[in-house]
Amino acid sequence: MVRLVLSAIRERLGETALLGVLAALVVAVGVAGPLYADAAARNVLAASAAAATPGEQSLTVTVEMTARNGIAAALAELRGSIAVVPAGPGVREIRGGYRRGSVTPRESAAPIEVLLAARDDVCAHLALTGACPARPGEVALAATTARRLGLVAGDTFAFQVQPTAPPATLRVTAVYDVDGAGGGLTDSYWAGRRELTPVPLRVENPVFTVPDTLQTLGADTFQATLDHVADLTAMSPDDVEALARTLRSAEEPGRGIAVTGGLSRLLPQIVADRDTVAVPVVVGAVLLLGVAWWVLLLGAGHAAAERRTQAVLGALRGAPARHRAALTAGPGVLTVLVALPVGLVLGRSLAQLLAWATMAAPGPVPLSATALAVAGGLTLAVLVSVVFAQVRVHRGGVLDALRQVPARRGAAGGIAVVVVVVLAVAAAWQLRTGDAQVLGLAETVLPAAAPVLMLVAAGLVAARTVRPLAGLLGRAGLRTGRVGTALGALYASRRPGMDRLVALVVIVMALLAQAAYGWQGLQGAEQEQARLALGAAEVVRVRAPSRAALLHLVRQADPAGDWAMAVARQESSTGTTVAVDTARLARVAYWPAGAGVPADRVARQLRPTANPSLRITGAALLLDLTMPETLHIDLPLTAVLDGPRGEPVIATAAAVPGSGRHQLRLDVPACAEGSGCRLAWLSFRFDPGGVVLHGIAQAAPDAVVADAVAMTDPARWRTTIGAAGVTLSPLPGGLAVDYEPVDPRYPDPEVRVQVADVPLPVPAALAGEARLAHDRTVVRGEMLSPLRRPVDVVAAAPALPGAGTQGLLVDLEYADRANDSMDNIADLQVWLAPDAPADALDRLRATGLVPVSAETAGQRTEHLLAVGQGPGSRFRFGAALLAVLLVMVAVSLVVAVDGPRRGAELAALRTQGVPQRAVRRATRSGYLLIVAAAAAGGGLLGAAAADDPPASSVLPVAVLVGAGLLLTATAYVVGTRLSRVTGLDLEDGR
Repeated sequence: MVRLVLSAIRERLGETALLGVLAALVVAVGVAGPLYADAAARNVLAASAAAATPGEQSLTVTVEMTARNGIAAALAELRGSIAVVPAGPGVREIRGGYRRGSVTPRESAAPIEVLLAARDDVCAHLALTGACPARPGEVALAATTARRLGLVAGDTFAFQVQPTAPPATLRVTAVYDVDGAGGGLTDSYWAGRRELTPVPLRVENPVFTVPDTLQTLGADTFQATLDHVADLTAMSPDDVEALARTLRSAEEPGRGIAVTGGLSRLLPQIVADRDTVAVPVVVGAVLLLGVAWWVLLLGAGHAAAERRTQAVLGALRGAPARHRAALTAGPGVLTVLVALPVGLVLGRSLAQLLAWATMAAPGPVPLSATALAVAGGLTLAVLVSVVFAQVRVHRGGVLDALRQVPARRGAAGGIAVVVVVVLAVAAAWQLRTGDAQVLGLAETVLPAAAPVLMLVAAGLVAARTVRPLAGLLGRAGLRTGRVGTALGALYASRRPGMDRLVALVVIVMALLAQAAYGWQGLQGAEQEQARLALGAAEVVRVRAPSRAALLHLVRQADPAGDWAMAVARQESSTGTTVAVDTARLARVAYWPAGAGVPADRVARQLRPTANPSLRITGAALLLDLTMPETLHIDLPLTAVLDGPRGEPVIATAAAVPGSGRHQLRLDVPACAEGSGCRLAWLSFRFDPGGVVLHGIAQAAPDAVVADAVAMTDPARWRTTIGAAGVTLSPLPGGLAVDYEPVDPRYPDPEVRVQVADVPLPVPAALAGEARLAHDRTVVRGEMLSPLRRPVDVVAAAPALPGAGTQGLLVDLEYADRANDSMDNIADLQVWLAPDAPADALDRLRATGLVPVSAETAGQRTEHLLAVGQGPGSRFRFGAALLAVLLVMVAVSLVVAVDGPRRGAELAALRTQGVPQRAVRRATRSGYLLIVAAAAAGGGLLGAAAADDPPASSVLPVAVLVGAGLLLTATAYVVGTRLSRVTGLDLEDGR
């Protein structure tokens, strides 16, 4: 029996090899789909890890806890109070705590506030000079802080957490460097904690110590921290999904527990991006698998037809049934089994090739259990298909087999067409109406497959019209005397398999057009989204001493304002607030074409005229004030100013109670340089109890800054936004400050008198409907601080640069002044125009700014294409191109099957007197015209069905023209083989 099967294979080795190649292709296509999906999931994870900030990779817990039972016990209690603790591969837990306090420099009486912090393994992430703190009372200072305090390693200083607590003596064991390029800002160890991360240009960086030091400070409480940092590069997609499920099950934190960090948002986004990739990959794999299977059935039918007469003759000569069955099905079954390992290897290679072509860093693509299961299932299905094709071809009578009359087509094909059409109509209806279920299918099944189903249905219906139309064309050709055209058309109308070839060409070309248009449209959409998300051609994240310093230093780097703009960007749950230097908005920012309002008009609306600022250009600030006798202790008074370079300038002096009207001097030597300082506010540490401010002046040089008229003008002064209990009362001789706390048990630790040099509410442009601007709606937004402040909507557009479709655009200088705080939680950036000079970063660095990272719109586009629909869309495009190659094989197969029979028919017609020119036209142009018409029709059908075709169609048109020419050339080349068929000599003019 085995010998019989092997002899049958040897007899028709070409057909058997072709069947094996097609079976291996089917298995390879089925294996490549899940392997590519796995590679795409890993690529999404890698791209997300590369783009994630330390804050996005972490989950931080902060709570005020008692230190009475020990720091270790407090941290253990904190960990036990969290319902769900993130754990798993790549997740690191970092414990710590901090306490704010004051240190008095040796050369000055004004204390400075610093943050004393402890954190696991902190010394490994600091550039230390000296010994790492190891015992209670030992600390490591930032180099800038050490210089300001006049300390070196080995010195001691007093640290006081509150005025009523005795100072604790701390010893400096090391100094750490913060003058680098800000590498710590990208170190995930710091978990995005801005207050703990040492950064250049900060006025005061944290002082680091061991946890037990916090217990020796004399304070009852401290801020305990528990951070969980995920190393995404050490995690698999399954690890990410498991951790995302864990975080979803977490309960709301208890009262007083602040849980921040973007890990709980990043992980679900990675899972969602992975699922987004999977849908088009599945659609593309099913498309390619369907085409490969179609070609396989053609090849199997061809091989079975070749053995049909042989099997019938064996039956007539009395061959046993088992021998006939082995002769019929044995070669195909054995060939498919041998093709299984070949298909596995080919599928892995195909997945690796597609990954290399569509991903930035795909890495190796290993075989998976899913791919092996798919390969086994497809092998079984291919065996069944081959046996079915053998059985179907061998249906019919003995005479039909001897005459080689093709087996008649059953009703299964018509039923399949009806089913596909019904599914396509259902999918289109669900896609249009949004019905949850149609025909009992889940809402996510039909919409994803709707475009493919509709194109397949259109191709099948169009193919059903081929034979009738060909018959009409053939009869018309006979009537007009065009014998060659008539012969080709009549043959197409008589062959039962011609419509299948036409359907295959139409469907594949339509899906190729859809994939090409979809890919180019996706590129355009992601490019637009990247521009909106970034806001400019290139965005540089920087570190600066303050927001005002950022504004000053960027203007210093680009005095003309042609290519650089200072920006502060804040993300929140309600949207994005982007504060920009409005004078440069129109020249630097990317302004969307559909905004409906020009950028220069919005810039003018965001910066209306406001009260002039109070500027100090001398070395000392002089306050003319009256101290009431009701105060019993010295009243610390602090002046906060923006320095000549935008850096914070803080001066403190003690006002003596009962001293009556006198002049209080605050030394601000930095303000004597450059353009001087802008006075931001005056603050009192305790209740001022009726202090009256009569005027503000300066010394060295002497000048009046605010006279009595300015002090009594209510429009020139304000309280802190949102502050309660502070009253500013203009008197004939000055401005009186009174404070009445809402709850006497919890008085405000600071009472301020703000300079009103900003319009309130702050003007803002809103991403939204245009009517919001016409209504001059007042909304609340987060402007560079956690507190929500009222803003006046003066303009509105569907999308805004940097804020996208949900957010606010405000003037940076006004937003900074209205923030009422030197603390900064916003992301400081510099936006660069497309024509920015090549040395733009060097120019920014020369001013003192510290670039942290830079990203262009092109890089953001590539990132979006890597984590969104890009990999799946690329796979669909590649699958459609491979399907074209399979269609070329199908065209060759059809001609190979029909060649001998068609050659005999044409030879008989030549014998009967048909002209040689007509026979040549029928053989060499018959298939060409059919395939060309089907390719053109399929391409036009796919182009018409494309969603939101891109403005430029160069790529889709070029791909469709190239694919159409390939198929047409294949039809022409294989069609000319008929001229060399035995019995048909077209070159002989008989």
